[in-house]
Amino acid sequence: MDRLKDPRIQSLMTRAGSSGELCMPLDEGQFRIDLKPDNIELWQDTLDRQESPCTLLLACERSDGPLHDTSLTWVVGSAIRAVEVTGQANVEHLLQQLKVPQALAAAAREHCFGLGDGVIWAFYLERHGWLTASPVACQ
Repeated sequence: MDRLKDPRIQSLMTRAGSSGELCMPLDEGQFRIDLKPDNIELWQDTLDRQESPCTLLLACERSDGPLHDTSLTWVVGSAIRAVEVTGQANVEHLLQQLKVPQALAAAAREHCFGLGDGVIWAFYLERHGWLTASPVACQ
């Protein structure tokens, strides 16, 4: 967790309390920030295995082919793809390309500070339509 010493992340963790998550219901599902230490550590282990720099870790249906030809999915059985995208608007656009509903992609842009600019975030889309994000590291 040393990679997450940003005071904004500490503030999120304080707000999440013992549940380790912040949930924001939306019309098209729910946006959730997962701050559970064990889950963050798993994402950090995945980041450590990446050979090239990235700003996002994405749980996708496929590991091969162009990124826009796959979609975001749940973690079990998924292909984790590491991508480098700069700027919140570009990340929001990419999430929409990965079949994330617009309202959920916009929630990620609003609630994930440093998105595409200084903080590495991991994303997956749960089967019941929740978009989940976890901060992984501060660059």
